[in-house]
Amino acid sequence: MKKFRAFTCSALLLSALLAVTPSVVQARGIVSGRAFDSYRLPNTTVPTHYTLRLDTDIHREIFDYTGNVQIRINVLEATDQIVLHSSRSEITHVQLRNGVGLSVPVKNFEFDEDKEFLVVNVGTTLQPNTGTYTLEIDFTNSIARNDQAGFYRSSYDDENGVRRYLGLTQFESVDARTSFPCYDEPGIKTTYDILIVCGIDYHARSNAPLRGIQLLEGGKKLSTFATTPRMQTYLVAWLVSDFKYEREVLTDPQLAIASWSKPSSVHLLSYSVDASKRFMRAMEEYFDQLYSMSKIDNVAIKDEDYAAGAMENWGLVTYKESAISYGPEDGEQRQVGVVTIVGHEFTHQFFGNLLAPKWWSYLWLNEGFARLYQYYLGAISHPELQLRERFVTGPFQTALRADNSLTVRPMTYYTETRPSISRLFDSIAYDKSACVLRMMNYALGERTFQKGLRYYLQQNKERGVVEESNLFDSLEQAAKEDAVLPISLSIHEIFGSWSHQPGVPLVKVRRDGNEYLFTQERYIANTPPEEAFENSWWIPISFSTPSNNAFEKLPAFWMPPNVSEVAYTIETVQDEVVSFNPHSTGYYRVEYEESMLRELIERINKDHTGFEPATRARLIDDTLNIAQSRGGNYDVVLQLLNYLQRETDYVPWAVAYENLRHMQRMLRTNEAVSQLLERFIEKIASPLLERYGGVDHRTGESASVEELRTIAIDLACSGSQSCKHDAQSAVRSLASKKHYTMEDNALLCHGLQHSNAEQRKALQAQFSQALSDKNLDNPSAKQFLLQSLSCLGGDMTKVQSFAKYLFALSESDRTKALHRLLVELNVPLAEIVQSLQSELSQRRSNSVYYKHGPKLIFEIARYVTDPADVQLLSSVASSYDSWVASEIEQQVNANLNWVEQNVEPLKNALTRYFDA
Repeated sequence: MKKFRAFTCSALLLSALLAVTPSVVQARGIVSGRAFDSYRLPNTTVPTHYTLRLDTDIHREIFDYTGNVQIRINVLEATDQIVLHSSRSEITHVQLRNGVGLSVPVKNFEFDEDKEFLVVNVGTTLQPNTGTYTLEIDFTNSIARNDQAGFYRSSYDDENGVRRYLGLTQFESVDARTSFPCYDEPGIKTTYDILIVCGIDYHARSNAPLRGIQLLEGGKKLSTFATTPRMQTYLVAWLVSDFKYEREVLTDPQLAIASWSKPSSVHLLSYSVDASKRFMRAMEEYFDQLYSMSKIDNVAIKDEDYAAGAMENWGLVTYKESAISYGPEDGEQRQVGVVTIVGHEFTHQFFGNLLAPKWWSYLWLNEGFARLYQYYLGAISHPELQLRERFVTGPFQTALRADNSLTVRPMTYYTETRPSISRLFDSIAYDKSACVLRMMNYALGERTFQKGLRYYLQQNKERGVVEESNLFDSLEQAAKEDAVLPISLSIHEIFGSWSHQPGVPLVKVRRDGNEYLFTQERYIANTPPEEAFENSWWIPISFSTPSNNAFEKLPAFWMPPNVSEVAYTIETVQDEVVSFNPHSTGYYRVEYEESMLRELIERINKDHTGFEPATRARLIDDTLNIAQSRGGNYDVVLQLLNYLQRETDYVPWAVAYENLRHMQRMLRTNEAVSQLLERFIEKIASPLLERYGGVDHRTGESASVEELRTIAIDLACSGSQSCKHDAQSAVRSLASKKHYTMEDNALLCHGLQHSNAEQRKALQAQFSQALSDKNLDNPSAKQFLLQSLSCLGGDMTKVQSFAKYLFALSESDRTKALHRLLVELNVPLAEIVQSLQSELSQRRSNSVYYKHGPKLIFEIARYVTDPADVQLLSSVASSYDSWVASEIEQQVNANLNWVEQNVEPLKNALTRYFDA
């Protein structure tokens, strides 16, 4: 039965509220439609403006706050109820006034706690088209909460060791309602006037520029901000702190760009300001659209206090501190991180903020664009970082892995409840959507796609609320103008086949002379269901030969859905081979018939430079994944991977690395086959170390070289004597280092595997002291120490429990740490699960640990192949909704299928390889 609270109030009520008898909250009387059987607000009223005033005492370490919100509303349907959202706030006064300021009687207000509705029952019937009403609500609330959502507190220790507190907001997706009463849905956009009271030595920042400050009694001041653009509640934001900033003011047009942090870290913000400036101007020019306000702030929040990672609040963007900090000794890899995360959040200022999704179903219209253009606009603003090629090794690979299961959802997907909305923030919304948008960019040609997006922004920004059909309309207009599609095709038909269906296509190719024959089916990483899938897509087929690269990115033709086979003629000269989807521009895998595949592998082993790096990466990824999905021909796989002994490019190695790590993960409990695989890996990776001059980092190297050397250390160090020696030296020299590189982390972990008990104990003490050092202000150094803590294996629990440690890491760092603990250092999976179980048992269901528990459970599930581990992990999942256990079961079954299908064929192929 749903929880329910009901209260009476009058226009004169100032404090205590009288409870009325509980009853089921429902729309009644005049409204005949919805009876609150939905988590969507009834559309009887709509807000047209908010005036929100908050009074805080954070400077005095008082975490309760008071608020007053005045919401101007229009009535759309005759009703005697005003329904909006509210949770956590204690309502102390409610009143309603008409357009001339006269009081309208309010009978009472009620809470539907399940749907988080605040229902204000009016003593008369409100009629549409009778002018504007103002709903005014006084409330109290607190920032002393532990879920890192809504309006909550963070802290830092100053140079004297004194704890300083601050308050910040994180409202996406549905947590604005937990901080003030509001209409908390993404398709409802309106303007805001925000006023914040804080201590005289603190300051307030919000979405819009500061308009004025008024001194108040008691050592406080009132900050008033300009009216915001029309925006949705999840973008409303404010910060109350004593942070300092780095700033640059641009002209023509004027724009103030600032980055804020605790005072001791301000010197690490200059690069983020410069990156913001360069990205913003590149974005404005690319989309022919100016940013909507005269300022934008970046705010660096202590990593431990910011689970969201980053948030695109209009004009006040928040980040983990480590994400936007950059010191003079940090390498290019850190620049890549700063530019891409700033680029992601700044792209949202157009896609998500200027154009808001009508409902969460269309979240991909926000996140897909942000993921794509953090790389593609980043490549324009920062060409030196070569970000376009990183899309293939990052989002493209992530999407293919996420989209290969039986139960994955489509891009456009409707849901309503708080937990299910939260689950939409997944790799489908971010990575797959970015891949599909990128595919359309290449399929239409970038100039036409860019024109279509300019139309999309211009045609929809006034209304400001969009759904996928609006995007399709604009792209269709550009495509027709430029005549880049066959006249019989439409963008709605093509794009809809990708946004409305789950899964990734597998295109099978066979050859008959110069005629190539294509079929398509849905790719599944493990055994597909007995009944064939009905999924089918419009697929842009691209190809390349040594003498013909006209269609290496553009589609040679569109493969239609629901057709058994498509034939296409490609003229080739003698001995030429054809590669399909050579630059991964299309979101699909390619399976060549065996004779074609063997010919490609023979050529790549003879001269891999005859193929572009992206083509080599695509061939590696598709061949390995198709083989693993069927327990396939590993002799061919090993022959392909053998060429890596001569590979020097980052892109193929990054793709191979992820695939090899997956195989290591699946074989972690099979010592015999693991050793064979490690032997093979050492052989193909060892030349890479030598080619890049060993393990030593060199100042000024590109991010790709840094990462290549790190990959080589990870894969080859256990078999290279010189690398082992360098790794042990890295352990000894750690204490004297003040700056750490990517290579240091990999070397440290290998060195610890060969260290004695005394060295490990000393390093453990060093980690413990450093991580608790209040004077450690460099976020990069702290991040390095956290990443490296897992190198201690089971000994790390003397510093921090497995669960606390893993929760403290970013998702990408957590993935690396789990692989290190479970695969490289053989920590029993049961110990990690038991630590997680213990930690969650001590947390309330609204804590940030509990809220993000499923993500960690799913990550651990990727390593489970033992029945005892399955049972233990399932017991942890039992405290969550049934979908968590279902997802775990699916992952574990996939793991078991992999082991059953692949262990013997892989073992036999590796044995033959070394016997040859």
